[in-house]
Amino acid sequence: MRIKLLGICSILLLVACQPILLKMYGIKDPDIENEASITKKALKFGLDTSNIVTVTSKEFISELRKRGIPEGGVYDRYGKYIEYKQSDTACNAGLFQFIPALNLANQYNQPDSASLSSELSKFRDLKGNILGAPEPADFYLLLYWTVWTGKLNKDHVKIWEDLARDNKNCKIEVIKVNLDIQEYWDKEERDKIIEFIRK
Repeated sequence: MRIKLLGICSILLLVACQPILLKMYGIKDPDIENEASITKKALKFGLDTSNIVTVTSKEFISELRKRGIPEGGVYDRYGKYIEYKQSDTACNAGLFQFIPALNLANQYNQPDSASLSSELSKFRDLKGNILGAPEPADFYLLLYWTVWTGKLNKDHVKIWEDLARDNKNCKIEVIKVNLDIQEYWDKEERDKIIEFIRK
C-alpha cells in the first residue's frame, strides 16, 4: 500500500511540476528559425556549428513523427543503418554507451532500413542548399535536435558529439540535423506546417 501511495504521489508531483521542469530545461514552443538563430543557440549549448544541417519542408512532418528529440541514428562506412536500441520502445539513453563502444571490429544489428544516402537526400544546409557528400568515415552519427528543446541539447546532443570525437577506436563523422521550422522554406509550405503543428 505504501509503495502504491508513493507511486501515485510521484506521478502527481511530476504532473504538477511539468511547467517548472519545462522552464528549468528551457523547453519552449517551436518558432521559425534561421541560420543566425540556430547558430547562436548551438554555440550557447556548446555544439560544433560546422556540421549542422536542416530538413526540407517536404520531409519535416514525417521526420518529426519518426523520432523523439533529441535522438540519434548510426550508420556504418557503407551507409547501412545500425540499430543501437534493444527494442522499439527503448529511449535514446543507449547512445551514451553505444557511441564510445563503436569499433570496426564489432558486429552490429543492421536491419533493412533507410540508407545514409537516402537520409542525407532529405537534408539541406542552413541556407537551404543541397548537401555535398559527407567526409569518409568509419561510422556516421546523425543527431536530431531542435532549438526549442533547450538544455536537453547540452545534456544529450553535446555529450553525444563529444563522445564521438573522443572515440579513438574509429573515425565517427557527426551530422547534426536541426528539426526546427526553417525561415528559408517556402512561406506557403511553412504556414501549412505551422497550422498542422498547432492542430
